[in-house]
Amino acid sequence: MLIDRLKSGQTQQIQRTESKPSVAVSAQSGTESQGSSVLQRQLSTLGQWSVKADVAQQLAKNQQAEQQLRQLYQQLEQLRRQLDQPQSSAQKQQLSQQLQQLEQQLKQKNSALKPELQLASAQASQQQWQLHQKIDLLSPRPVAETVKVQLGNGQLLQLSFAAGQSAETSLQQIQQVFADAGIEVKAQAQTLVFSSQKQPALLQQAWQVQGEGVRLAAGNPIQLKLQAAKNPLTLLADQARQLDNQQAYQAELAQVQQKLQGLMRQVQAERQILLNKLNALQQADSTQMAEQALQTSAELKLQMQTGAAATVPAILSQGQITRSLVEFALAG
Repeated sequence: MLIDRLKSGQTQQIQRTESKPSVAVSAQSGTESQGSSVLQRQLSTLGQWSVKADVAQQLAKNQQAEQQLRQLYQQLEQLRRQLDQPQSSAQKQQLSQQLQQLEQQLKQKNSALKPELQLASAQASQQQWQLHQKIDLLSPRPVAETVKVQLGNGQLLQLSFAAGQSAETSLQQIQQVFADAGIEVKAQAQTLVFSSQKQPALLQQAWQVQGEGVRLAAGNPIQLKLQAAKNPLTLLADQARQLDNQQAYQAELAQVQQKLQGLMRQVQAERQILLNKLNALQQADSTQMAEQALQTSAELKLQMQTGAAATVPAILSQGQITRSLVEFALAG
């Protein structure tokens, strides 16, 4: 009987001895799995912070664009009000110089607005072309006239202007006729500006034009080549030097201001989208921090219950990393 008890005691001792390495291996495996999970959560957190920083940067550029648009609008408004009074030759020259200075500001590298009066963040628009300033197809004339335009591909366009026809009516007619050729037309500071998404090559080719001696010379067709369109402020600066009709010029300034107002509405709409996205990211960060704190607490409790001494440095290191991440989030 005594021998049997001794054998039984030895067997139990051997079983207890053999079971210890199994516990250590299990604890080590659990620690590696939990460490990988922590690393994945931390990488996910850093990824969200990167997106948050990108949105914040876009928001800063958006605010800069709105501020620059407001300043330019106010400066143009001051110039427009100056035209309420008759302008001398020296004052017209000064007006032209002020407009040139405004355009130079838009050409600076950090400008949020392009000289074409487009947002720097917007995609590049299609190239625009214009008629020579000496060719005026918009101003009313006392005599009717028919103007023929043959494009580079041989297509013939015909414009019929009635006597005394207004600039608005003439522009609408020109737009309708050129639309058949896939060409868009607009008036910019009394200058016709052409663009085409479908047929851009037509604007770079020479045209054959023929008039009846009113808007264009009569006789044989003449060759006409479009010029690269000038920026709106450049056109206004050129016209200011020989300013005859101040009210019409005020209207041109008002059109530029309307374009700036449209850009301002666009910028404000984009800012609201960015703010909504930023708020959503901040709420996600708060939720993730709370979930991470609960999960870390549960993992700590489980690891302490295993009694594995090797997990103590890992717990301390994990706590330090989590603390650093939280401090970084609050600092941002």
